[in-house]
Amino acid sequence: MVEVESDPKKTLSIMLFSGPYGSQDADHMCRIAEKAMDKGYGVQIFLYGDGVHAQLKGQAPKMFMNIGEKLTDLAKRGAIIKSCVRCSQARGYVEDEFDEEADRYPSSKALDEVKIYSLYGFINFIKSTDKLITLGSG
Repeated sequence: MVEVESDPKKTLSIMLFSGPYGSQDADHMCRIAEKAMDKGYGVQIFLYGDGVHAQLKGQAPKMFMNIGEKLTDLAKRGAIIKSCVRCSQARGYVEDEFDEEADRYPSSKALDEVKIYSLYGFINFIKSTDKLITLGSG
């Protein structure tokens, strides 16, 4: 009997440049990520520029998809979510130096499921991705 090795899981990386609620880019990101995971893809999300506002804790939109809740749900399903440290720092999310033990920059304002990381986090995503989607203007 010959063993057939199954294909390793494909990976989709999404880079979000737009903040939530100013356009539908964050909504599209969440829907695309959900569908990709439903089809068996691994998903990696990198928040950049105003896209880092998607990581804000306590979002409470009345008539829109709650992007913070969606990111939390995606992370619980296995998505890896990182946010650019320079962009996060410029917008008030980073509160201290890099925490080696936690492997992230600390923030009480950002969702726990989002790791604030250097731009190298995105470079590592690119190295391991099969498909890349960018949303928003960068």
